[in-house]
Amino acid sequence: MILFLDEDRAYLSWVTHHRNGFVLDGNRKPTKHRLTLHRTTCPEIKHSATKTTHWTTGHHMKACSLNAEELKSWAKEQIGSPPTNCQPCFVSAELHPEGHPLHLTKLDKEILSFVLELATLNLDDETGAYWLSVGMVAKCLDKTPAQLSAALHRLADDSMLTITEKSRPAEPLSVTCGLFPTVLAMKTLPAYQDRSDEELEIELKALTGEEE
Repeated sequence: MILFLDEDRAYLSWVTHHRNGFVLDGNRKPTKHRLTLHRTTCPEIKHSATKTTHWTTGHHMKACSLNAEELKSWAKEQIGSPPTNCQPCFVSAELHPEGHPLHLTKLDKEILSFVLELATLNLDDETGAYWLSVGMVAKCLDKTPAQLSAALHRLADDSMLTITEKSRPAEPLSVTCGLFPTVLAMKTLPAYQDRSDEELEIELKALTGEEE
């Protein structure tokens, strides 16, 4: 564990070069209400809209480690209980078990939820009639396809969605472009977390009409 005090530059360098690490963010005299465990990929502990953010100066400190349990143990020694988990960090980690936490926007979550809902309905009914286009999602969310394009590209880049038509991130997707969930996306749902990747791949191929 490394404790950073009055070392903003060293701290920011550490979180930049240790993407699988963890950060305890708190006051120099930690309290139960001001000690939070983040992942180093969390924007909250390394990005700021101003140049005067006190990352490790003033009353602030950061404790960093590649081992979350080490930081939890240290926190328990300091405040008598485990630290609070940053919800976006740890919810995102559950969504992306490969170790690259997602920081989903509200729109990202709305799109993913809609795609998964329709996919699971078809899987449960075994209708094999799944089809969802960009235009359909846009209509449901009361958005234009252009307003959804950036979010759709993000979800595809994070392996949560498969998009049937290729386009550049800056280009709006066609309204007829199809959207399908990935195995990784399906595993964000409790009912599918115990399924093997191979089993889910077979089900998704049937859903998309690609089964042999």
